Amino acid sequence: MSPTVVCVGHAALDHVYRIEAFPVAPTKVRAQAFTIAGGGIAANAACAIARLGGRALFCGPVGDDEFGRQVSMGLVAAGVDARFCASVPGKRTSHSAVIVDAIGERLIVNDRGSALEAPASLLPLDRIDAAAILVDPRWRHGATAILDWARARNIPTVLDAEMGDHDTVMSLVPKAAHVVFSEPGFAQWAGRPIDAPGAVEQLRELVDGGATLAAVTLGPRGGCYATRDGLRTFAAFPVAAVETLAAGDVFHGAYTLALA
Repeated sequence: MSPTVVCVGHAALDHVYRIEAFPVAPTKVRAQAFTIAGGGIAANAACAIARLGGRALFCGPVGDDEFGRQVSMGLVAAGVDARFCASVPGKRTSHSAVIVDAIGERLIVNDRGSALEAPASLLPLDRIDAAAILVDPRWRHGATAILDWARARNIPTVLDAEMGDHDTVMSLVPKAAHVVFSEPGFAQWAGRPIDAPGAVEQLRELVDGGATLAAVTLGPRGGCYATRDGLRTFAAFPVAAVETLAAGDVFHGAYTLALA
């Protein structure tokens, strides 16, 4: 049996509209296609892990509403263990309108909902058996608790360091063993873009402070990372993009699965 990867954080319901091109001014645009699908950083990563043949367990809050029920059912349908996808009474599920154009770029309008305010006590830490753990910065209480719990047990952890609440990102980055920033996420954390003079050295400083790896993904430009062996860069695979929705989430999920 393959090891279990636990994904903790954001689950949402996406309403995805496909159009030919983004307008340059306010107007009406007819969608060429429409789908409803599960979304959210940690939830997308869990689905990617399951699709890659791994065992994924999702832990995170949703509202006690129809969107939350659709999210939970979608995770199960994708092969994810969703028994700890917790419905929080009186709270709303995060949901998004996602616009995808013909070349695969996307625009996301998200209503974060209120379920992500849930306390860390929703995490069943006494019932989790993980070979590796992925967290995102959307559910701060849960991410903080699971990172501290995992560090005490020497379980490898990955932080999907996407741009988010500033205080949350700043508090989570030092807790994770593997910190993988998006380009905007790095700029938010570092206070400057990755191509600014000296910025890449801040990845090395994270490793000097105890991280196993600190990286930034740069889309078609590949990425860069630091380990105790030094700074490295890597190239992106040349592909024809169908869409970029959840591309970063898939990358982080695959990376965490490789650690398990």
